[in-house]
Amino acid sequence: MILRPVHPAVGDGFAHDAPDARERIAGLYAPPRQDWLRLNLIASVDGSATGADGTSDTLSNPADRRILGVIRSQADVVLIGAQTLRAEGYLLPRRAHLAVATTTGELGGAHPPRADGNGGGAVGSDRDARTSVLVLGPASVEERARATMTAAEVEFLAVEPGDDGRPSAADLLATLRAHGARSIVCEGGPALAGQVLATGQVDEICLSTSPRIAATGLSVFGAERAAAQELLLGGLLVDEAGGLYARWLTRAS
Repeated sequence: MILRPVHPAVGDGFAHDAPDARERIAGLYAPPRQDWLRLNLIASVDGSATGADGTSDTLSNPADRRILGVIRSQADVVLIGAQTLRAEGYLLPRRAHLAVATTTGELGGAHPPRADGNGGGAVGSDRDARTSVLVLGPASVEERARATMTAAEVEFLAVEPGDDGRPSAADLLATLRAHGARSIVCEGGPALAGQVLATGQVDEICLSTSPRIAATGLSVFGAERAAAQELLLGGLLVDEAGGLYARWLTRAS
């Protein structure tokens, strides 16, 4: 696919798989500072977070996946919910920790393949190889998490639950930062994305828009209601099929 920058200025198009594509995308998506919190999401034109198969895979394309890889490479931690891990079949990022938020510790059916090399340890060390998964949840579910995550090593970070029985998004983020994460990208699912947005800490929303009506009824931000706010368009790429790849900056940035 040919990606063409159209904001902040029109630029020359380039193939998503060109030899210099990763470098060019990295320049377009580079965070302005090391402490940076992103949401990275894909939705259909009607705002659906999933396609007909119940995952985001049918909304995605090779250009979107190339951008996804670049955004992950610019982060210390990729944060997702346990349901997303089970549904999407996640690969372990090579240059970031995969962090999974769970309330129950039930990670059965989640099988992220191992990356090359040996990871683990504090965030920010040996960023070229990750084989461990950070699992965040109430201390009471650690044993269950370790028993049901059989495809990767588990590093468990206890996060106290709130009155609703689940750790708050703010506490999840604070725990990751205390563990050494400075640049964090949350990839959902929708419930977690909405909760993270509602903290008011998000600096940027990277939103890919698939040129289709999915009609699944699952909003990309779930049922959570964040405060109304104005956004600034920081960048926009388009492809020849009508896909849009936007960087929306928030007041927090």
